[in-house]
Amino acid sequence: MFWAALATSVAAQTPATPPHSGDAGTTFVQVGRLLADPATGVVQRDKTLVIRGNQVVEIRDGFVSGQESGDHTVDLRADFVLPGLIDSHVHLTSESSPTSRLDGVTRSNADEAMIGAGFARKTLMAGFTTVADLGASNEAIFALRNAVRRGDVVGPRIIAAGSSVSIHGGHGDINGYREDVMHLLSPESVCSGPDDCMRAVRLQVRSGADIIKITATGGVLSNTAAGLAQQFSDEELAAIVGAAHRMGRQVTAHAHGVDGINAFLRAGGDSIEHGTYLDEESIRLFRREGVYLVPTLLAGD
Repeated sequence: MFWAALATSVAAQTPATPPHSGDAGTTFVQVGRLLADPATGVVQRDKTLVIRGNQVVEIRDGFVSGQESGDHTVDLRADFVLPGLIDSHVHLTSESSPTSRLDGVTRSNADEAMIGAGFARKTLMAGFTTVADLGASNEAIFALRNAVRRGDVVGPRIIAAGSSVSIHGGHGDINGYREDVMHLLSPESVCSGPDDCMRAVRLQVRSGADIIKITATGGVLSNTAAGLAQQFSDEELAAIVGAAHRMGRQVTAHAHGVDGINAFLRAGGDSIEHGTYLDEESIRLFRREGVYLVPTLLAGD
């Protein structure tokens, strides 16, 4: 477990996100006030977190300093420390703006990775130590994720989906440009038919996806005016979920319309993003299948 105030303090002092992750020594974090378990609401005073590698292994009474060669001491005696926050739906390599469509044809993957590095640092400094990035170019987000893991870039741990798996012409496909431009920009994760959608999932896993993100319904950012109804067929949804699970990946679905929500739940999906128009049947399916809902009212703040 990592800690919010600790993450922001260490990030200001070192280029690596985990404190001294390459050292063999122990890190002692002196904490003025500590909320170790948010479920209890109990605030402890004058404690020391003992960290080895990336794990808090002990909480000691009082302020303790490292005594061995390679040990490190972080002074947060004036601060309030709590477990790091988790954001389950982000897009680190982009943001909505009046130039978003132009950016799509002028920015390279390297540009997006550099932009993402800036947003990753801001996210960590806000106290978020783990995020799920659910939609970005494969090359940009996987490079950023790996750079954070190595300690080359300051940022939260990133669970990355890469490109969304979408139907041709669907919410996750390139649309609204000239035909020749769309052909060049359309990601390999766009598919039609069960076999093709299994191919898309397998390519995403091969490229480095930690989780599979699909667009089960339309959405507000699509120019095809297809509404918010179900986009994948039931057979395609079953193929996607089966292919992902066989390769050890969970599947989350962007879904607004109730038919797309319920179809994905019946197909055995693992979580729903948005879930705007879910109904009583949706709730029953959520409970029966043990599926998670990530409301994500705003993905661009």
